[in-house]
Amino acid sequence: MSPLNIVNDTRDTFHGRDVFQAWKKEEFWWNRTTCNQGYEFPALERSKYEKETEKKNLNTHISQEDPTICLDLNWSPDGTSVVAIFNDYGIRQYLIPEEPGAALVPFKRFFRGQSIVASCVHPYYSMFGGNEGVNVILVSSKDLPIQLFSLSPHVTEHNPLFSYSVVNPDNESYEKMFALSFFLKSGFLAGASRNKVSAYDLNRKIPLWTASISSKNSGHRSIVSCFDQGNDLLASSFRYGATYKNDIFGIDTRSKTLLPQADRKSLGVEKGNCGIVQVIQSVNQHFLYVVKRNSDIIDILDVRKGLSKINELVLPFKLGSQKFKASLDSTNGLLIGTADGRVLQWSSDVIEFGGLIRTKSSIGLSHLTPDIEHNFDNLETRINIVASNPSNPDLLASSYSPDKFEEGGEPMSGITLFNL
Repeated sequence: MSPLNIVNDTRDTFHGRDVFQAWKKEEFWWNRTTCNQGYEFPALERSKYEKETEKKNLNTHISQEDPTICLDLNWSPDGTSVVAIFNDYGIRQYLIPEEPGAALVPFKRFFRGQSIVASCVHPYYSMFGGNEGVNVILVSSKDLPIQLFSLSPHVTEHNPLFSYSVVNPDNESYEKMFALSFFLKSGFLAGASRNKVSAYDLNRKIPLWTASISSKNSGHRSIVSCFDQGNDLLASSFRYGATYKNDIFGIDTRSKTLLPQADRKSLGVEKGNCGIVQVIQSVNQHFLYVVKRNSDIIDILDVRKGLSKINELVLPFKLGSQKFKASLDSTNGLLIGTADGRVLQWSSDVIEFGGLIRTKSSIGLSHLTPDIEHNFDNLETRINIVASNPSNPDLLASSYSPDKFEEGGEPMSGITLFNL
């Protein structure tokens, strides 16, 4: 077991189950940390629910008794900041502290009026180096259009910059978008239920086109759960998407079609409540790594062989219904957290060759255990997100949180920056 060195963290801000106390502690650490800085931090925006006095009214929106959990982490390409999405409807931008050991506090914080179903930060976002066109985030919520918000450090109000229609023309109801991803220079993809994907231009309200996998090809209708992640995908006209029914499909943005690529049978998924939550491309783009909920393996698919399954990464525990998010980079390979506070690592050599360099036989799948297991001292709660730093692979970000389905106890949640 290799120990991890925590460089910065959010202290006890999100420990416990009282969202009001979390906001108060965040203000405390923010005031304590920013008072000695050589530059001025913008005042933290307050949630409109912060003054809610009646618990029954609050519970129609935010549950006071649920732990505050980070749902997504996104580094800026220059490695100077992290954007975090939380289940208290908050969007926080953390500027990486110059001093090791300093508390990690938001440079900016703003809130939405309801829960965030899916979000996507522009790949070229930079708190200080980007322009207004790329310092943006897409957000989807129930019964609302997709909305574009500014992440500029100079913006003081956070009304939507633009909204995108999600109205179903057949029944005029709002469709919920479960996955978002930027593509090409000025467009994005949105995934809905019934195997449907829509492509938008950032400057147009209605979709450029909409396509779905027919039930004849997929055998069922399902929610589009995610789009592929990887380097240089913004310039690619061909992308991948996946569903909670374990379908993987290609997205040809030129022909505006979805192409079935893999399914439950080809992935070897037996009966059970599995579902794909993450598809990550290797740096050389030869392999896809497929993370599924309620599973103890990560599938390795060979892009050059029509997404045939060639190997498996074996996890020493079973991923539950609550999402774990892995990261992949050319230096560290593939990293994913565990339910008991460890970080598992498969080396870059293994990942970039699909595990073939560790395969002893050319017949059958190899089941590849982690090369290294890392652990945090005095932290034995689940690591639900590991995020690689595009600029400095030696400094990574992670989110730790309790199982949101467990009741009782004193849950611990937060964000850490650490060195391997």
